[in-house]
Amino acid sequence: MNHTLRHSTSANSLATSRQSDVARAIEVRPVTALFDFQACVQLQEEVWGPEYADRVPASLLQVAAHVGVVLGAFQDGKLIGMVFGFSGFDGDERVHWSHMLAVRDSARDLGVGRLLKEAQRDTLAQLGVTRISWTFDPLVAKNAFFNLNRLGARVVRYVNDMYGTSTSPLHHGTPTDRLIVTVDTRAAARTHTAVDSAPPRQPMLTMSLRAGDVAVNTAVPPPSLWIEVPSDVELVREQAPEAAAAWRHAVRNHFTWALNHGYKVQTLERDVNASRAFYLLSRDAKT
Repeated sequence: MNHTLRHSTSANSLATSRQSDVARAIEVRPVTALFDFQACVQLQEEVWGPEYADRVPASLLQVAAHVGVVLGAFQDGKLIGMVFGFSGFDGDERVHWSHMLAVRDSARDLGVGRLLKEAQRDTLAQLGVTRISWTFDPLVAKNAFFNLNRLGARVVRYVNDMYGTSTSPLHHGTPTDRLIVTVDTRAAARTHTAVDSAPPRQPMLTMSLRAGDVAVNTAVPPPSLWIEVPSDVELVREQAPEAAAAWRHAVRNHFTWALNHGYKVQTLERDVNASRAFYLLSRDAKT
């Protein structure tokens, strides 16, 4: 069963106040010491499991710190989050690939990820790097909300099974499809606060239509549409792996069709009353 936690205005204010207090107690800085690089490896094992074969070793993190950006979030001297990537060139443009963002379970929902990404963006802008790119799993609605709505990232591509079969138990052996997103370090952050209940109805691409849903007429593509994803794919993976696999292939087909027809991803919308999540996409009428 999915559980939705709804806050009153006063509860939201208390939560925001608590996050602000926590944020002031967190130090985000470059990782430079050997024991902190080793702590980054331990954090990866905590987040993705000790059997995760793609964790970045301390030796590579040390090298990356010389040519890229490795930032840690520290609370009372203890590493609670990290962001790691490396820089290069796309033609004549200096760019950065943000490969990994990890936050300790005990520090989730405290804004640590956003602190790390904003510090990463500011650091790279000062270094003259104009663009940051990274990937995320399109099935994970909370990550989509964070990347699109909070950070203002722009989707540029959908990649099938980008990393091959993952050894992390979090992925349950499903294909590692990813959305590639990018952020311009020179632009002001674009943020969007999605409505969490009963967003305006749009024609949709979904694995299974419900009462009141309107299917997309692919012969006459609408100006805007929804692509539905599970509201909590981690729960689906744990309880119904076959359903998670079906969602993967459905969402792959839906994004492929939409992006090939000129649609651009705008935001992630959530309907908490119905336990549903949707990407909102739109396209130019001339497309």
